[in-house]
This record gives sequence, structure tokens and C-alpha cells, in this order.
Amino acid sequence: MRTHWHFVVWPLPESDVPKFMHRLTMRHAQLWHRQRGTEGTGHVYQDRYKAVPIESDEHLLNTLRYVERNALAAGIVERAELWRWCSLWRRQNHCAQPLLSDWPFPVPTDWLESLNRR
Repeated sequence: MRTHWHFVVWPLPESDVPKFMHRLTMRHAQLWHRQRGTEGTGHVYQDRYKAVPIESDEHLLNTLRYVERNALAAGIVERAELWRWCSLWRRQNHCAQPLLSDWPFPVPTDWLESLNRR
């Protein structure tokens, strides 16, 4: 997306998601301002990140569907798998750099078709 991004994370018990998100967004804002020559001119992000606990497998599946078809729903791409900055694109193109974890259950066999249904 051009104005926001989504992460679906499965934190380890000892992980510190708020600390990670703070470091990530702070570093991104610094780089964004440096690239544009606007250091010290204000915020890049409007709000703090939102964290929503996933309650069930169905909730996870609905969340992943929302995230992976977000660019399609916004009209940025013609098909969900064409948004290069999405986990779906990485899985479809079998990227060598393994940034994604396996799902805790098998990906539905009709996943791609269901994402691209209007």
C-alpha cells in the first residue's frame, strides 16, 4: 500500500513487539526524511501502530485474506499476486530469501482464486 502497511506476526514468548515496531517505524521515518531532505520537519506516521490479537484459525485466515488482497481492493493492481510488496507475491514467486514463516495450517488450495474474486 502507498500510505500504510500490514504485518501479521507470530511473536515468540520472549519477543517484544512494541519495541520492534518502535525501532522499525523510527528507522523508516529517519530514512524517509533523509531521502527527501526533510529531516526534523515532522512525523511520517499519523498514528501509533495497531495490534490485534488473532483469536482463532478462522480469524487468522480472514486477516491474511484482508492483508494479501489489500492492494487489489484498493485498485492498485489487477490481481492480488501482482503487488510486489506483499507476502503473496513472495510465496507465488518462490523467492530465495526466506522472510516468511510457514502458516500454522496448510494454505487453502483455492487461496489465490479466493483472493482474486471480486
